[in-house]
Amino acid sequence: MPRKELKHPHQVIDWLQDWGSRLQEPASMILIGSAGLLWHIARIGRDDPLPENSMDADPVTDSDAVAELAYDALIGSEFERVHGWHVNLMPNMVLDQLPAGWRERSHTAAYGHLTVIVPAPDDLLAPKLRRNEPRDQQHAALAREMGLI
Repeated sequence: MPRKELKHPHQVIDWLQDWGSRLQEPASMILIGSAGLLWHIARIGRDDPLPENSMDADPVTDSDAVAELAYDALIGSEFERVHGWHVNLMPNMVLDQLPAGWRERSHTAAYGHLTVIVPAPDDLLAPKLRRNEPRDQQHAALAREMGLI
């Protein structure tokens, strides 16, 4: 059973810094879902936790090197055993669920050789609010509380 211990922004930043230092050449990924929201909370200098823990981070990438790191961090991996959460590599088509123009509103940061693109908080939350589960509503409330939306 997957563990569900992704809760704090620093966990996402630590993970991105680790992967950026392990890559041997420039690569990029787009970070969506709860991990993207946590990234934005870290971006404003906060480490406030999610109201409900997440079990995974959801990157999208065309990089073979990033995909290889992600495959080593799947459910049941050593990564999950150590960190308490896993990486769920997503297909490019999930980006179609984001609102039009999301790329122009996205934020970018570099961690070593890794460039991370994160859609704006409103864009990250749009698919969650369409799903409209209680945890998604809680994530939107947290984003409002943090002044992200």
